[in-house]
Amino acid sequence: MASLYIHIPFCVRKCEYCDFVSGVAGEAEIDRYLAALERELALRFPDGFAPDTVFVGGGTPTRLTAGQWRTLGAALRRHLDLSTCREFTSEINPGTLTPDKADALRQAGVDRASFGVQSFDARFLKGLGRAYEAGTATAAVEMARHAGITRISMDLMFALPGQTLPGLRADVQAALEHGTEHLSFYALTYEDDTPLTRQLQSGEVQPCPEELEREMFDTVGTLLAQAGLPRYEVSNFARPGAECAHNLVYWQLGEWHGVGAAAHGLLDGVIHRNPPDWKVYSDAIEQGRLPLRLENAMPPHERAETLLLMGLRLTRGVELRRFRQFAGESFHTLCAGPAADLIERGLLELNETHVRCTHAGMLVLDEIIVQLASGMKAKA
Repeated sequence: MASLYIHIPFCVRKCEYCDFVSGVAGEAEIDRYLAALERELALRFPDGFAPDTVFVGGGTPTRLTAGQWRTLGAALRRHLDLSTCREFTSEINPGTLTPDKADALRQAGVDRASFGVQSFDARFLKGLGRAYEAGTATAAVEMARHAGITRISMDLMFALPGQTLPGLRADVQAALEHGTEHLSFYALTYEDDTPLTRQLQSGEVQPCPEELEREMFDTVGTLLAQAGLPRYEVSNFARPGAECAHNLVYWQLGEWHGVGAAAHGLLDGVIHRNPPDWKVYSDAIEQGRLPLRLENAMPPHERAETLLLMGLRLTRGVELRRFRQFAGESFHTLCAGPAADLIERGLLELNETHVRCTHAGMLVLDEIIVQLASGMKAKA
């Protein structure tokens, strides 16, 4: 069974660090987009579709009004069979949730809320362009639970300019006090052409020292493991059984459809993408055509390389049987030399069923992927 990703590209305002496809729009434009989404579902799934998991991301899905969420929910019920859906997640910015909206999300099928908290410290929210979110997380979680959305995840950031280890520990503790079953902790990255990067380049902000960032990475892992949420992916932690099933589809290179502007999917090794501009997307859908751009099917070695790129993020690593299924050859045949060097350096572990990064390897994951990929290219 394939999964389904739905992109809602609208926000209250653009965050300082964000390079996602998102922006500000009026209600009429959002209504038009939702009509196009339903039309895409009809064109894409004329006989209906029963997704394994659903994830609504953005942008800010809760920028939609409660009424717009009810419109989206009705469209999903008309074109999807959610009776066997294992997990239905929506991203939520705490400051945009209301009780009525939480009820509308639950009626649409949402059973897992992913809150973009980023920090419980108002000073950092202001620096990230999220000042309006300060102090709203607790109330938002209560709204979701009251509506029947009981599975709670939170996204937080570390290595923020001026952040200290005590401040990070306070954020971890605050998140745990909300009873969340899943936490994502991402190091702040300075993406090209964002306001925060321009502030970095002008000297207005100073980046977190690399040594402190590594210490923060370790601190988060230790504190959450002690609290019963072990790391299962380089940036994700969960109580056993509460891992994000939808994201595991990505990390294990499963199959999914993507609907909406900027959404992409992967089916039978072929990537399909919708245009990033939601007006271009809506125009095409209104003309009765899917604006998909299909890429050539990934050759076996490229597909196996992508599996390593995604799967080595997981603490369980990559299943060797699945690697052979994609590559047509064994991991030992294609990656023996680079793997031996990485194992000797304490960055990689290899057993009869899996290859995985060590804790030290998680910190230099990009280097590991480059080295393994170079070995594969040499054998190609």
